[in-house]
Amino acid sequence: MVCNGNHSEICGGSNRINLYEFGLAKPTPAAQTGWIAQGCYTDSVAQRTLQFGGVVQGAMTNAKCNAACEAAGYTIAGTEYAGECYCDNQLRNGGGLAPDGDALCNMACNGNATEMCGGPNRLSLFKLFGSSTPTETPTPTATEASATRTNTATATATGLPAGFEYKGCYVDGPGFRIMNFQQPDNQQMTIASCSNICADAGYTVAGMEYSYQCFCDNFIRQGGSLANDDTECGMACAGAAGEKCGGPDRLSVWATGNLTVVQKPKAQTTGLPGNWKYQGCITDPIDNRVFPWQSIDTANNSATSCLSKCAEYGYMAAGMEYGQECYCGDLDGIEASGSQNVSETECNMPCPGNPEALCGAGLRLTWYKWVGDPIYVWNYPQGVNAGEYRFLVGGPVVPLISQPAINGKISLLEKKGTGPPNSTGAYEFDPSLSDNIFTTFREMHGIKTDIFCAAGLTMPDKAGRQINIGGWSVESTFGVRIYTPDGSPGVNGTNDWQENVNEIALQAGRWYPTGMVMANGSMLIVGGQEGSNGAPVPSMEILPKVGPVKFAQYLKDTDPFNLYPFLVVLPSGGIFILYYNEARILDENTLDTVKILPKVPGSVNNIAGGRTYPYEGTQVLFPQYAPYTDPLEVLVCGGAIPNPNWGIDNCVSIAPDAAAPKWTIERMPTRRVISCMATLPDGTFLILNGAEIGEAGFGLADNPNYNALLYDSTKPANQRISVMANTTIARLYHSEAVLMDDGRVLVSGSDPQDEDWPEEYRLEVFVPPYRLSGAAVPTFTITQKDWQNGGTYAFQLTSAVSGNVRVSLLGSESSTHGNSMGARILFPEVSCSGASCTVKAPPGPYVCPPGWYRMFVLDGPTPSHATWVRIGGDPGKLGNWPNTPAFQPLPGV
Repeated sequence: MVCNGNHSEICGGSNRINLYEFGLAKPTPAAQTGWIAQGCYTDSVAQRTLQFGGVVQGAMTNAKCNAACEAAGYTIAGTEYAGECYCDNQLRNGGGLAPDGDALCNMACNGNATEMCGGPNRLSLFKLFGSSTPTETPTPTATEASATRTNTATATATGLPAGFEYKGCYVDGPGFRIMNFQQPDNQQMTIASCSNICADAGYTVAGMEYSYQCFCDNFIRQGGSLANDDTECGMACAGAAGEKCGGPDRLSVWATGNLTVVQKPKAQTTGLPGNWKYQGCITDPIDNRVFPWQSIDTANNSATSCLSKCAEYGYMAAGMEYGQECYCGDLDGIEASGSQNVSETECNMPCPGNPEALCGAGLRLTWYKWVGDPIYVWNYPQGVNAGEYRFLVGGPVVPLISQPAINGKISLLEKKGTGPPNSTGAYEFDPSLSDNIFTTFREMHGIKTDIFCAAGLTMPDKAGRQINIGGWSVESTFGVRIYTPDGSPGVNGTNDWQENVNEIALQAGRWYPTGMVMANGSMLIVGGQEGSNGAPVPSMEILPKVGPVKFAQYLKDTDPFNLYPFLVVLPSGGIFILYYNEARILDENTLDTVKILPKVPGSVNNIAGGRTYPYEGTQVLFPQYAPYTDPLEVLVCGGAIPNPNWGIDNCVSIAPDAAAPKWTIERMPTRRVISCMATLPDGTFLILNGAEIGEAGFGLADNPNYNALLYDSTKPANQRISVMANTTIARLYHSEAVLMDDGRVLVSGSDPQDEDWPEEYRLEVFVPPYRLSGAAVPTFTITQKDWQNGGTYAFQLTSAVSGNVRVSLLGSESSTHGNSMGARILFPEVSCSGASCTVKAPPGPYVCPPGWYRMFVLDGPTPSHATWVRIGGDPGKLGNWPNTPAFQPLPGV
C-alpha cells in the first residue's frame, strides 16, 4: 500500500507492516551541549518524579525539553507520553530507574519520530553534565513546624481568623497536591478571604496559589517542603496588590497553631486490625471487579476502617481503591477477575482517613488478606448428610400462603379474582395422599374476597381454627376469614372457609400486614398498605376489636420498606418488632415504644439494606431450652440492598431482652432475597428458595438460588451454616416452605410473572438428614393434649430408643413472604423411666404464647411424627368469637 504521505514509498499492507528498528536517541554534544541520557525512569500522574512542567504545545523532542529546563535553571529533564516535558533539580516521590528497563519508554517524540520521549508513566531522563547523579530527596516524616516563619514575601494581612499566622512558602506539585480541598477560583482573593473561607469550613490551614486559588486542609500532605526562598511565592493576590498569594506550584500557607506535615503515603503494613496482612498492588478490571462489595467513605477510608468492616461482615480479602473506596470479597476473586500484580508505585492515592497510607489508585487495589484462623467456616456434608430434594406431586395452585393445620393437612391459599380464572382461592393438601394428584387436594370454598398478600394465624381456641386477615384491594383489605380444620390424614373433611366483611372486618384495610397471637390470647395486626400499591397504613389494631387503631410514626417513616414486619412475644413481656432495617420493643398494653434497638446491619456496602418486604428476608427464633433462663434470640437471614439491587449474604441475630443488645453478623455462602426459613424439630433451621439479585415483587428478582442451607444455633457463631442439597426448580416470588408433621419440609410455589421464570405448580419436599440416616423413627402416644403452662404430662414411648430422649414443641406457623407467623421452638424438661415419660409444659405465655404446638419426640437427632397439643388455653376467649351468623358454629374456648 502506498504511503499516504509519500506516494513514492510503500507503507505496509493489509495486516502487514514495514518494520524498522531504532533506539533511544543519544544526543551529541554538538546538538545538546552538556546533557547526558540517564535511561527510563518511573513516574506517575499523582506523584511526579520531576515536578515542573507538563504537556507542551507543539512538537516535542528531547533536545527541546533539555534546552527549556536548562534555560529555567534546572539540571534534570525528562520527556513523557511523546509530548510532555518535565524539569527539576532532584528526583521526587520514589522515582528511579524503571524496573522493566526501557520497555515502556516506547513512545516516539511527536516532534521527532526517530527518538523516544518516554511512555505511559515513564520518563526518558537526561542530566546536565557536571551536576550530581539524580537522587531522590529524602521523604520527611510527620513533623510539626514549631515556630512561625518570618513573612518576607508579603505585607501583614488583616482580617484573619483568630490565631492564623504565616507558615511559609511551600512547594505544591506539579502532579500532586499538598492540600486537598480546593475552593472556587476567586479573582478578588486576599489572604484574609481565603483564610476565613477555610476557617469557616472547619479547617485549620489555608493556602494561596497562583494569586487566585485557595486551598484548605488540616495539615500539609505528601511530605510537603518549604521552597528555597519565600520570594517563590511572589504573585500579588488577585484582590490585594500589596499581598502575596503564592506562585506557580507554590503555596503561601497560613494556619492556626503548629503546622503538621505528614509524610508521603505508603502502604500500611503495621497496626492493622485483626489478622490482616498487606499483599501488594493489583489491577481491578472495571467490568469484572476483584472484590464485589464496595463501600465509599470520602472522609475516613483507610486500611484500618476498611479491613475492620470487611472482617465484621465475614470477608477474608479486601482492598482500597481511588483513595475513598473500600472493597470486600474472597481470595478466589483475584483469579476469577483476571487481576494481575503490578508495581506498588501504581497504587499511589492517599487514604482520606490516614493521609500517610495508600489506598490504591484508579483501577488499582492496595489489597490485604486475612492470615489468621478463618473468620467463618462453612460445613459441606456429603451424601445423605446433605439432605435431598424430592418431587412430591403436581398441584392445582401456586400458594401465596402455606399453613399447616392441626388435622395433619396444609392449607394452601392463592389469589382469588386476581389469580387463575374460576379459582376458589383455597385448597387443602393431604400429604398422606400425595401419590395421587386427584385425591391429595381438596378444593375449598367460602372465601369471598382476594387474600392476595394477607396474613395468617392459627388461633388458640379448642378447634385450632385458622384465620386469614387483610388482602389485595377495597373490601379485601378489611377481610377476616376463618376455617375450622376437620377430617384426618387420608380422610377428607367437609368444613369450608367462612367470611362476611359486613359482619367482621378490620378497622383499617391492610395489604401486607403481619399477625401475632399475644401473650393475653388476643391477635395483634400490624402495618400494611391501603391496598393495590396504595398509601401506607402505619398503625396496629387488635382482634377481637379493642379500642382504636394505634398510630406508629416509625412505620410511616420507613414506608414502603416495612411491609410484613416481624413480630415476637418476648419473655420480658414486651413485643419485638423488626421493620425495614430498624427494630424496637413495644409495651404489650399500650403498644408504645419501650426500647429502640440498634439498627439492623444490612450488607457491608450499604447500611440501607432491608430485611422486610420488599427487601424480603426471613426470621425465626432460636430454640428456647428449659429452664428458659437465657435471653431469647431472634435470627434474620437474607434481605436486599438497593443500588446495586443485590440479595444480602448474611444472617444477623440479637437477644432483644439482653442488657446491651447487639447484632451478630454471620456470613452466608451466597446472596439471598425472597427466601424462606423452616424450623426443624431438631432445633436447626432450613434456609431455602429465593434469588441472588432483586427484591420482592413481580419480575423484580433474578438468579434463582437453588441451594439449601442448614443453620445450627448450637454451634459457635460463624460455624453454624452447612451447605446442603440443591433443587432444580426456581423458587422465586411467592414461594413457600413449611414443616410437615412427618418432619419433611414442603416446598411450593413461585409466581414471579416473569417470562424467564414460569409459575410453579410442582410441590417438592426437602428431606433432612435425620430422615435419610436409616435410623428408626421413634413413636409415642399421649392422651392429654390440652396443656396448662407449667403442667406435667405423661406420654408413652411405643418404640425402642437409644435413651437420649428429647421433646421439641414447634409453634403453629403461617408462612408467606418470608414471614413465618407464629413459628417458635422450645425444648421442655423431659424425664423417662423406661418407656414411661413425662414432659413439663413451658412456664407462662411470655415464654410460650398460648396456642397450638406440634410435639415431636426425638431419639438423638431423629424426630418422631408430630402430635398437636394446645398450650396455655384460650385466654382471649377467641373460641367464642365472632358470634355472628356467618361464623357458626363456634368451637368454644
